[in-house]
Amino acid sequence: MRLKDRKGMTAMADAMIFVVIMGLAASALFAFGGDDISEDDASKISESIFSAKLRTSDILDTDDSGLIGLPDLTAFRIMTGEGDALQYIEDVLDSFFQRPGSYYLEIEYNGDSVAIGNPDGTEVCSCIKEFTVTYGGSIRTELRLY
Repeated sequence: MRLKDRKGMTAMADAMIFVVIMGLAASALFAFGGDDISEDDASKISESIFSAKLRTSDILDTDDSGLIGLPDLTAFRIMTGEGDALQYIEDVLDSFFQRPGSYYLEIEYNGDSVAIGNPDGTEVCSCIKEFTVTYGGSIRTELRLY
């Protein structure tokens, strides 16, 4: 194909860019179209949150910047009342769901428990998981999605 002037080249480039943008838009519609919550979503969300490792200095008032697992930080928060682990979890869940009151998370460690979210609602799915704490025991989490 041979073009005789620059106007034809510009029109052809515009058409190709338009086709690429439309293809990206169409693929985004199909990829992100499923907003329905499936049965294993609560389990996947819980696994994702509690498999995270954070810098100690981001959660606790310390100069140590070592990485520590979220189950350890959460257990520390439950036992001592110090740290922002629960606020971090709440921020992650609020960012993910974009709707206040669309979840309830209860975390238990050595007989003590804390909860975030709304305990009332029509439950769509839930999961109960246990995560090992490095320095002994495990935390038990129950995540309910509304």
